[in-house]
Amino acid sequence: MTDVTLTIAGQAGQGIDTASELLARALVRSGYYAFAYPDLMSRIRGGHNFTAVRVSGRPVYSEAGKFNALLALDELSVNEHRGDMVEGGVVVASPAGERRMSNGEQRAEAPTGVFRVPMAEIAEKRGGTKTMVNVVGLGALLALTGHPLDELQRLLKERFRVKGDAVVRQNIECCRAGADYVREKYGGTCACALPKQVGRAKRLLLTGNHAIALGALASGVRFYAGYPMSPSTSIMEYLAAKQADAGPVMEQAEDEIAAINMVLGASYAGARAMTATSGGGFSLMVEGLGMAAMAELPVVIVLAMRPGPATGFPTRTEQAELLFAISASQDEFPRFVFAPGTAEEAFYATNRAFELAGRFQVPAIVLSDQQLSDSFWTVPAFNFARVTASEDLDEQTWQGKPANTYKRYAVTEDGVSPRLGPGFPGQLVHALGAEHDEDGFQTEDAGTRVRMHEKRMRKLPRMAESLDAPTCYPEETAECAVVCFGSTYGAAREAVDILRAERASVAMLHLCELWPFPRERVMARLSGVRKVITVEGNSTGQLAALLRRETGIKAEEQVLKYDGRPFVGQTWRSS
Repeated sequence: MTDVTLTIAGQAGQGIDTASELLARALVRSGYYAFAYPDLMSRIRGGHNFTAVRVSGRPVYSEAGKFNALLALDELSVNEHRGDMVEGGVVVASPAGERRMSNGEQRAEAPTGVFRVPMAEIAEKRGGTKTMVNVVGLGALLALTGHPLDELQRLLKERFRVKGDAVVRQNIECCRAGADYVREKYGGTCACALPKQVGRAKRLLLTGNHAIALGALASGVRFYAGYPMSPSTSIMEYLAAKQADAGPVMEQAEDEIAAINMVLGASYAGARAMTATSGGGFSLMVEGLGMAAMAELPVVIVLAMRPGPATGFPTRTEQAELLFAISASQDEFPRFVFAPGTAEEAFYATNRAFELAGRFQVPAIVLSDQQLSDSFWTVPAFNFARVTASEDLDEQTWQGKPANTYKRYAVTEDGVSPRLGPGFPGQLVHALGAEHDEDGFQTEDAGTRVRMHEKRMRKLPRMAESLDAPTCYPEETAECAVVCFGSTYGAAREAVDILRAERASVAMLHLCELWPFPRERVMARLSGVRKVITVEGNSTGQLAALLRRETGIKAEEQVLKYDGRPFVGQTWRSS
């Protein structure tokens, strides 16, 4: 089975993002599966960045850890990744003397298997500018794998058609020239050959953030407010680009406090509304989260986690805000927390967040991180039979009812009260963030406070029943269970495959719908398991602590990672 990693490395500003996306998209269109993880420094220009594009004949969900081929757009990248190459791996790089070395670079003997291609010279000659070095390199890289250029050339036409025919022609010529140079000078293909696929199923290639944004659109989102904060920003950018086509209103607020309050106002007016941020921004939104709970307004908040307090590692990945999301804000109140593991799951989880938040009139939080948010994933066509966009207001059932009989916070058996939009004929519609009575008027009566609090908390049992079961992979029972949440799904799943191939009795339990905690279902899945291992991207074992608190099950081992980098599935072994 084909399974190779093609990596593009260089400095920010050299077109790494564009080149890696084009490469992954071309190979997916050719029939392969691809997973592309960007390793980025927090700089606009300079520094050392790379994107590892893993390409396979089967679905892949994580990095492989080692590179089969490297396209180095600067000499630093040649030396930086010498230890990351598989045995027999190859490097495409410019001649060492083609450009001056940047600050901090030191000349060192290049590893064997380096194919020197004068990319800057070819780009200037065929494209008229050195900015097309990345396209020359793509052509050279694909030529080494023996893969045809057809899909890449089609993508270049699509991507650059808005810039005119001349730019399209120059890019295609640069791509061909890079490939021709490699074929003429170096002959045949390298050890990471990518043969042309026979069958071509239609698949999508998109980031986790794009999947979340698409899930919101499919759910009928009408309003988005947010403030840019990586790694959540591309959700806002995507929805902004779709305003004319799909109709949502996107408002870039002056800060996260304004954003959450705008979302609350939109929800009160009856619109499905959401925001997205990272940990620092979520901290500012916490009081608004409490307002959503007290006023019983359904909102969706995407919390894209990143490492470290304060600014931390803004372009790196971590999972250290699980307990924060479950317990944030004043007092106690019900909420949903989701933690999808793949872009495909992120699409459906976002829809579930909107549906369940609307049904129970509570906030819903979707946890993500840089790996899920920014990586490109190969996704099958979405099944829209699984997607719903319900009406959250009860206006149809209230048509013709006697005037002034509506009680916004009426005490009900399941805790869910009727909900009308403002201006509904004959009824007083309002919301309040202070403690209130059934009509929604502020009160300090002790008995009323108890009734209202118990009404809200009575939603929890039904909320728990509404959650989907955790994912068990494979379905068979096993002696050892690897328990994880969020983006660790891919590495854990791959580790299970590797260990089972070595005849270890192991399975994975992945929790996407995390809160209310699915206590009975988790206990049923783990009954009979002799050993539980939790895998998570933090230093304190937050999932392990939650598992023990909610079920009494103690993880015998915890696999923790908190260096800002994702888990790598292929490097796991039973030892």
